[in-house]
Amino acid sequence: MVGTCVGAGLETRARRVTLVSCLLAAVILAAIGLGVAFSGRSIAGLFTNVEEVVFAASGYFCATGLVYGFMAAFVILFSAYQGWGQATAPLLVSLFRVTIVLAGGWMLLQHAPRLDWLYYIVAGSTVIGALTLGIVFAFRPPNRRVLVLSG
Repeated sequence: MVGTCVGAGLETRARRVTLVSCLLAAVILAAIGLGVAFSGRSIAGLFTNVEEVVFAASGYFCATGLVYGFMAAFVILFSAYQGWGQATAPLLVSLFRVTIVLAGGWMLLQHAPRLDWLYYIVAGSTVIGALTLGIVFAFRPPNRRVLVLSG
């Protein structure tokens, strides 16, 4: 929808579509994420009976389930930027998220290797990425670039 609005020259509508889509997806996925966070052990139990694996998976679901709404907003914003024909900002924010996970994971391995802390680093990078991309979109929204072909 964003790409269609941008192509038609309806930039204000494209921004509104992005905002409404972000809010709707964030609310729906946050509700699902809460369910995942609180039933992670049951979900992990569907795939294995090995207690160590169930424990690790339930910790992961608990940490990341709480940030599903942020992940939804990030994905919608990423797609909206593609509709605008501009993918630089989401790409840079994605690389920033990867850097947070890699640097945080490396520091964690050096000091106190705990699996649950790694889950929190991943969840934190998701929140930071979504907020960063949201702030970029709010304060420096994409604009339609008009290419003029000569000849």
